[in-house]
Amino acid sequence: MSTTFHDEMTPRQRIDALLNGSEYDRIPCHPFIGDHAATVLGITVAEYHQSSLQMAQAQIAAWRRYGHDWVGVGPVLGIVECLGTTFTYPEQAAPYIVEHAIRETSDLDRLAPPDPRDPRIALYLEAVALISAEIGREVPVSLNVRSPFSTAATLRGGEELMRDLVYRPAFAHRLLRFALESTIPVLEAAEGLGVRFGTSDPVASGSLISPRHYRELAQPYERELIAAMERISGYPALLHICGNTKKIWPDMADTGAGFLSLDDIVDLAAAKATIGDRAVLVGNVRPTESMYLGSPAQVRENVRECIAAAGDSPHGFILAVGCGMPIHTPPANVHALVDAVREFGRLPLERFRLAG
Repeated sequence: MSTTFHDEMTPRQRIDALLNGSEYDRIPCHPFIGDHAATVLGITVAEYHQSSLQMAQAQIAAWRRYGHDWVGVGPVLGIVECLGTTFTYPEQAAPYIVEHAIRETSDLDRLAPPDPRDPRIALYLEAVALISAEIGREVPVSLNVRSPFSTAATLRGGEELMRDLVYRPAFAHRLLRFALESTIPVLEAAEGLGVRFGTSDPVASGSLISPRHYRELAQPYERELIAAMERISGYPALLHICGNTKKIWPDMADTGAGFLSLDDIVDLAAAKATIGDRAVLVGNVRPTESMYLGSPAQVRENVRECIAAAGDSPHGFILAVGCGMPIHTPPANVHALVDAVREFGRLPLERFRLAG
């Protein structure tokens, strides 16, 4: 059931006003819709990943159904598929890796950065172009890629990459540089489409690597990628890192990302106190406990908690799901998410309805 609150701005006007320091009507909402869009269009997840037209139609249909403030797709898998990592595409579940491209260190020597015209990359560029042409005047549209550290893990395998960090650091840096050089041409191919950029780095999580390894091996390449994103698009980039990132919050801000997306295990109030004056905070409704398994009432309460914790973050706040939305999230819970932002996220802060 929808609330009685109505928007006064389009999502694009809202996000741009937030970035420009201008007045805007309410806190924006970014549900990280992802593969859930396939269920809105009524196609399988496998079909969604194999057709640029259906991918675009699914994201457009999801935006028209839910009215969220950010839409995006991206060749998270496409880049590494072109390089030899193979995936299986289940009918109704997320794709998963069958075989990594780089099993021996010598395998890197035979690889060259992929051509963005390769069908597995072009599909996503075509999809984001279709989305931007259809709804980009109303809502920000982003092309999303993995950061170099996680791209390297997808090429090499996470466990092998961790061994490389310790026993073969020179090779690890070669692989990371290659991952970066394989990604930037894809961003350049999107220039002129009117899109923004986002990047995720799940393997750089504080739950997997130490702060030292993050600073030495993940963050420098993130920083280069994010600088390229802003140069190409003219907009600040979004960075998401999964897991407990508390020990690297200042380092994440040092990447230059304009938006820092935080996992649901993170204390938003603590993040606000530490880095809220350096970037727009993005987070962090629980994707499984609230969105997938919870009720609309639980989603509403989780939204209220997040806004109470970080809604007044100095550099701005976007209410989001703490990681990608589970594919089979009940639509009623997505509606509850967006409705709750309209209810609790009204600006200025004195108008927040944080009780009840």
